[in-house]
Amino acid sequence: MFSKLLKVSVLTLLTYLLQATVSEYISVWGVAPNIALALIAVMTVCLGRKYTFIISLAIGYLLEVMLPSLDYINLIIYPVCAMLGALVFADKSERALEEAKSGGREIIQLHPHIRTPLCAGVSILVFEIVNLLYIYLSGVSLDSGHFLRSFICILYTMVLAGIFQFPIRLWLGTYKLKKAR
Repeated sequence: MFSKLLKVSVLTLLTYLLQATVSEYISVWGVAPNIALALIAVMTVCLGRKYTFIISLAIGYLLEVMLPSLDYINLIIYPVCAMLGALVFADKSERALEEAKSGGREIIQLHPHIRTPLCAGVSILVFEIVNLLYIYLSGVSLDSGHFLRSFICILYTMVLAGIFQFPIRLWLGTYKLKKAR
């Protein structure tokens, strides 16, 4: 338990640092990815909803304190985006799957390697919609360039989530099978 908490804390701090420092330097066509939402999506599929909320709240708080843009926007938007992705794509427990099965509902769970980029896609889509709404409400008329940049950011973030998932899942130990008792 302590080891898992320590690993999650290190990943949370690393996520903040990568978002704050590296994301500008790995931009493609002038569009920087949202590394924070990509890594949050990986941890969402690996660890579940409880950890997702805590991690996204901590990252949003750190970004709000250290890189303020609009008042409280990072503090609000990161947990909201992450939790919307977690509602659909987080791992379901064996108990939840069994309850759904006994209730007559059939739950289809995609492979985690597929769910991770999809989770990042949902999260970054919500994030980009909020950003575009803010730009529009600020009096700027939206053109195709705004939508193209948002689309590139969504794809780039999904690709990063797909790449980051392998080392993070390995480090967190989600590939290891639990021994039967």
